[in-house]
Amino acid sequence: MKALILAAGLGTRLRLMTSNKPKALVDLNGRPLLDHTIEKLLLYGFDEIVINVHHFADMIEEFIQENYPELNIVISDERTEIQGSGGALKHAQEFLGDYPFLVYNVDILSDINLNTMMKEFIARDAAVLMAVRDRETKRKLLFNNQRLCGWKNKSTGELKGREGNEFAFSGIQIVHPCLLDDMPAGNFSIIDHYLSICEQEKILAYDHSKGLWMDLGTPERLEEANRLFNAKRVF
Repeated sequence: MKALILAAGLGTRLRLMTSNKPKALVDLNGRPLLDHTIEKLLLYGFDEIVINVHHFADMIEEFIQENYPELNIVISDERTEIQGSGGALKHAQEFLGDYPFLVYNVDILSDINLNTMMKEFIARDAAVLMAVRDRETKRKLLFNNQRLCGWKNKSTGELKGREGNEFAFSGIQIVHPCLLDDMPAGNFSIIDHYLSICEQEKILAYDHSKGLWMDLGTPERLEEANRLFNAKRVF
C-alpha cells in the first residue's frame, strides 16, 4: 500500500529546532519524527512511501539513503516552491498510482489503527476519509451524518458551508486517486479544496476521539510526547 508523508513544512512553531534542519528530523525520544512516522506506516503495511520535501530537503534525502536504503521511498521535490497541504498531493500524483493512498503529516503522533481506517474507507465507498477528533481548536470541520459540510473559525465566527457536528482534523487521511485529476496545480489548502467539492464527493469523518493523538508542532508538545514515551505510553 502507498502513503504520502507530508514533510515539506518550514516548522515555524519549532524555530529554535528547525533553524538548521527540517521539522521531519527534529528529535523525539532519541529518533527523528520522520523515523517514527515511517516505522508506523511499515507496521501497518504501507511499504511504498512518498515523502514531499522543501525545507532542508537535502538532509531528508540523506537520512532516507542512510537509514532506509532497502525501502521503496520516493521523494516528491518541492524545493523550488512549497505546494501546501493540497498542492502537495497534486504535485506527487505521478508517484501515487491508481489505488487509495494514505496521507500522514510528519509531526503527528497517534495510536490510530491504519488498517482499520483503510477497511472503513473501502466499506463506506469514500472519496476521502479524514481522521478527526473531538478536541479543542479554533478551527473546526463540520459534518452532517459524518459527511463534510462546512468549516468554522470559533474565534471569529466565520463559517464556510453549512453547520454540522464539530470535529478537528488529525492530519491523517485516506484519499482516492480519482480526486487528483481535478485538483489545481500550485500551492493551495486541501481543506479549502474539500469544502469546494464536498457536495459532490463523499468526504467522510473517521472519529478516533478515544485514542491517543498529538500534534508535535511546538516545543511544549514535543516535551510532553517525550514524557509519554518515558512513561511507556504506546502510540
